[in-house]
Amino acid sequence: MEYISVSEAAKKWGISERRVQKLCEENRVPGVERISRIWLIPRNAEKPTDKRYKTITKVSMNEIVIKYNAYIYNIAYKLTGKPEQAEDIAQETFIKAWKHLDELKDQTALKQWLRTICVNEFRMSLRKDIRKKITYVDNIEELEKDGELLVNPTEDVIEEVQASEDVISMRNGCFLAMSRKLSVNQRIVFSLIDMFGLSIQEVADILEITPKAVKGLLYRARMNIDSFFQSHCYFLNTENPCRCKAWAEFFQNRSELQSFMQDKILDYTEKGYEFNLEVRKKLSLYYQQIPDQMPRKEWYQRIISQFKNI
Repeated sequence: MEYISVSEAAKKWGISERRVQKLCEENRVPGVERISRIWLIPRNAEKPTDKRYKTITKVSMNEIVIKYNAYIYNIAYKLTGKPEQAEDIAQETFIKAWKHLDELKDQTALKQWLRTICVNEFRMSLRKDIRKKITYVDNIEELEKDGELLVNPTEDVIEEVQASEDVISMRNGCFLAMSRKLSVNQRIVFSLIDMFGLSIQEVADILEITPKAVKGLLYRARMNIDSFFQSHCYFLNTENPCRCKAWAEFFQNRSELQSFMQDKILDYTEKGYEFNLEVRKKLSLYYQQIPDQMPRKEWYQRIISQFKNI
């Protein structure tokens, strides 16, 4: 009997290698054999029926946009930090969903399906930007090792620095801007977990990596964010020189800072930063407090008009 590899089966069946391995582990591929850590799949094996899916009634794109436009827009906004870019990614998400709606077999998975499309559209938008050098490959073993260092702070009562709404708005903008200085996968994990509230398992499913690797990305992202703000942000330490208003003015007028914001990727190891629980507690709270946004009414009406007759 002739056999093919997991990667060959994944291409043949149009699913991920991780899904093929899962099907083999569940003994749902007739004739499959395992030698050491390698799965041997019969070349003539058919793709197993996905028992996770159920037959559903057709749902209109108009209904989907009405129900999920704010949800998808806010995922895109937390990933990009830019309203205009978030609108573009959300729009492309719904267009992609419309084109592939017949592939969705289980309506209960619609929400997860849409956010996976949204994250993929975000990654695609970065690939299209030829000015940026994007690296997606991470050493999984090193990530999983770092994941063992992840500490989730307890929800203690924290004494917050009082400020006006305008200053808090500028602080939120600054925090979103600095999340853009993370590597791509760190940014996705940090945004979806610490700002959007998804679970580690949900993000692992989106990125198709192990939960331990997600923990490693989250650990690195938090350390990078913490290492920057602990010495720069007034809200972390009132003795720090930076103020949100001064930061905004400085950003607008100094090309040096603009260059930093465009090109610099945060790396906590450069300064030898060590984990500080109090800093993490404060930043965890502040990032959770960044409010959701609503897309512009004009954008919403334009999207609705595209699908109302479909």
